[in-house]
Amino acid sequence: MIEVLWHGRGGQGAFTAARLLGAAASLAEGTYALAFPSFGPERRGAPMRAFTKVDAAPIGDRSAVEQADYVVYLDETLLVPGWEKELKPGGIVLVNSTRDALSFRDGRIVPIDADGISSAVLGRPIPNTVFLGALCTLDNALTRENVEEAIRGYMPAKLHAKNIAIVAAAVEAATAAVQAAQASDPAGAAAAAQAVPAGEPAAPDAGSPRDAAPAAGAGAVSALAPDVARRLVQPGPRSDVRIPALSDEALDPAVFARTTCFRAGHLVAKNAGWRNLRPVINRDACTMCLQCEFHCPDGTIYRTSDDVGQAVAVDLDFCKGCGVCAKVCRFGAIDMVSEQAAASAFASLAAIDEKEACVR
Repeated sequence: MIEVLWHGRGGQGAFTAARLLGAAASLAEGTYALAFPSFGPERRGAPMRAFTKVDAAPIGDRSAVEQADYVVYLDETLLVPGWEKELKPGGIVLVNSTRDALSFRDGRIVPIDADGISSAVLGRPIPNTVFLGALCTLDNALTRENVEEAIRGYMPAKLHAKNIAIVAAAVEAATAAVQAAQASDPAGAAAAAQAVPAGEPAAPDAGSPRDAAPAAGAGAVSALAPDVARRLVQPGPRSDVRIPALSDEALDPAVFARTTCFRAGHLVAKNAGWRNLRPVINRDACTMCLQCEFHCPDGTIYRTSDDVGQAVAVDLDFCKGCGVCAKVCRFGAIDMVSEQAAASAFASLAAIDEKEACVR
């Protein structure tokens, strides 16, 4: 049996991709497929999982996939330490990322700029069908012709041409990405490469785990302009401003996709694990009109002040990254920045500060 585990966020189309993959695989004679989702909090942006199982016999096991031949991350922020526990020996991880393969330090991880590919065709980042094309490249059990037939059979007619074009672009991108991943870690990729032609798991590999955080300056994470990067450090709240903090555990986005069972108050305050974009406020452009504070659906924007003067700031423990504040700001004072870019910028700022401290 070939098993695929999809990690995504609400609205990215993970379950649609899982279903299309199953439909495409089942078009081959003598092949059976099963696809189903596992939702946590049902809200756009909330982490969720989906599963696809493909076999030469009818599939009766509807349990969640714990270890897969292919694990697909539609959002890079969901790729957290321990990812290798979900991977079968010889398995491959596909991740939606602009970073290069070398930065992951493991030949089992194949980064593909799915947002870029889909944006070029659709005009907006919807990464799901990109990975259908990538899987065609990785596994001979899935053909590009069957994927295109599944798209024509299960998607609205107006989406056929563009999604088929995405699959074609993804096949080309995945071929290059796999070669780059293997070159970055030949020993770790060798076992995974042996699994590709047959579409079956191979012997265990010896790839090293990926570091928890991206290396500073590594890869092609969309870099932030220096002024935007500096604005990531926002003023703290005044002593009279009460920011709710009902839960103090470290945030792990992957946890939210696995269960909705948390103690009382957990999802009331600290649940930024839903966010893949964060608002960054430009104090020079801000007029303190407070429209952002008024329209924020979760009440995460608050007024504060420091030595420079009054300002607005964001409670990032609670912000979902919906972008309403940026849309209502008539002065262009709020930028929505990807969490990957923010993490890279923070690492760069820390390195600069450490260097300056050494100079002093």
